[in-house]
Amino acid sequence: MNPISVASLLILSLVYPLHAEDPKEVFINVDNSYFKSHEKLHFASGSNLTLECASSVQGSQSPISYKWYITNQPYSSDTANRKEVSTKRVYSVTAQAAHSGYYMCFINTTEGYAVFTPAIHVIVEYFDVETKVLKKTIEPYTKVSVLACSTISANPTPNVRWLKDGVGIDILNLERNIMKVTGKVLDKIYNIKVNDLIILNYDDKYTGVYSCETEAKGTLFKGRKKVAYSYTVQTAASTNPMQDNTTNILFIDDGGRPNIGDAITLRCGASGYPTPSYVWQDVSNNALQTSDRFKVYQTKLIVKSVQGTDDDAEYKCRAESGDNGQTEPVRIQLSVQSPEFNSTMANSEYNIPGANVTVNLALKSTRSSASTTLLWNGRDLGNFGDRGELTYNQTSNTLTILNIKKNASGVFQGVIYNEAGMQTQFKTVVIRDAQPAAVAHTTKSNVDITVKGNTIHSVRGANFTMECEGSGNPTPKDITIDVPDQSNAKNFLEKVNQDGKYIGRLLIDSVTESYAGSYNCCTYNFVNGQRYDACVGITLAVEEKVQVTQNSPDEDYSLVIGSQVYGTKGYPLTAECKATGLPRPSINITRPNQCGTVSTITKSNDLEFIDNAVRNTHDNNTIILYMHFLCNL
Repeated sequence: MNPISVASLLILSLVYPLHAEDPKEVFINVDNSYFKSHEKLHFASGSNLTLECASSVQGSQSPISYKWYITNQPYSSDTANRKEVSTKRVYSVTAQAAHSGYYMCFINTTEGYAVFTPAIHVIVEYFDVETKVLKKTIEPYTKVSVLACSTISANPTPNVRWLKDGVGIDILNLERNIMKVTGKVLDKIYNIKVNDLIILNYDDKYTGVYSCETEAKGTLFKGRKKVAYSYTVQTAASTNPMQDNTTNILFIDDGGRPNIGDAITLRCGASGYPTPSYVWQDVSNNALQTSDRFKVYQTKLIVKSVQGTDDDAEYKCRAESGDNGQTEPVRIQLSVQSPEFNSTMANSEYNIPGANVTVNLALKSTRSSASTTLLWNGRDLGNFGDRGELTYNQTSNTLTILNIKKNASGVFQGVIYNEAGMQTQFKTVVIRDAQPAAVAHTTKSNVDITVKGNTIHSVRGANFTMECEGSGNPTPKDITIDVPDQSNAKNFLEKVNQDGKYIGRLLIDSVTESYAGSYNCCTYNFVNGQRYDACVGITLAVEEKVQVTQNSPDEDYSLVIGSQVYGTKGYPLTAECKATGLPRPSINITRPNQCGTVSTITKSNDLEFIDNAVRNTHDNNTIILYMHFLCNL
């Protein structure tokens, strides 16, 4: 059976059969931009969302199938968490909120070769905030009053700022009684949600107009502002004294995921009567004080500079009302780094049954943990069966297949992922019968060179690449090109191992005669422990089109005008022509007999004419003669 190759393009992938090419890269194409790794793409709601999983098969009659999946995380190894959205190469919809997520395309052929593309994170943005004006009446001493601002028609979730009578609540010095909910909600009584405003132990001094002002985040609507809710809060007539003084921490906020060196604010909000006071503690329950490292407030603790693992730890927020209190841990967690590979995996290996094959994922160590999934033709390695003995080294992230079978041919794919993103790369392994090494001359003709078999005809000054290709199974180990002694071309040999072949490319720059001669390209491989060598001879002929020019000199008794030479009676003159070309041309000169006799032909092919008859007859007069001659090559 023939493997496919996934060739280029998130459009998401190009796929080829083995005898054309094996898999190279997989991509997704969005508006002619090609993505090979995890990326974020932003679309406005209502716009056209088109993802292309571009594929082509060359040299195979087998159809390719496509499946587009969406998940709510960078990658899921559980097929139940993947939602299939299309079986077409091009997936196109009108973008709506439900289309936000992580998209991957699965490419498969009837031969069984299959591969997943990287994930593309699609974010459908919208900011459709309409102001709602409401009234709210609160009885005095109400323990917890909630002004909602959690239901907002916007994506991503916008920044929210609360104001009382036009003044930001953060500057009202009421942080223990009026606070915006952030971080993680612990409350299970009051239906509090992130971005809501809570008023604790209501007093009539809290009457006024409360506004929830939103500011769009993301890319397409960033910076737009709109008031989502406006509450007119007033006091009810009744005044029931507070009976319940239980302290309950309603929410905690770890400040997000900082980088080392960032300042970060931890927050904590609690209910209780009287209004709770707060103590911030370290892991040993020691109370923290404002210092070079911390700035301590009631409901918040500012860590001035996160220093790494020392701050990648728990702090504690303790809220107290009278003799009653509650403590909750608040843990700083450093930013999650997207996993990466140290190097690019070799995209193919051609080998023989019984060989040992190694697939090195080359994972890059990172502070953030990441999950690893290994696939064979898009399936868990548990489907590999008896095709070889699998061994995975978790330290080096290397998969070894011992005594591999012929039916193990396929795409071995590694996926690493965490909440920050995913990366994937793969290696196509083709197992086929042994074939001793062979080598072929593969230089292509162009405007400056003509290739005939193993001979290259090049003009002087040409730039071209001499190429030869080693083949065999297993893939040849090396390729060399021996050059003529007088040439320095040996310094410019590029070796490429791809598609089960070893290719040698020799850059020939500004050809001169010194490059002419015999070149020898050789390769080798080992079949069942025996070495097989193969060589091909390549001849480079350096050539230049022949040109002939009139080259006669002006002398005391001769004059050259254009192609005409004028002589003086009784005096010798020199007629000269110049020929250039490679290989070096020879010259044959013809002339009319009446022009005189040729006395000398120099080594440089100069001609000297002496007209004895004219000189003897007209001894004392000057006669101008037209000397006509032809240079033949």
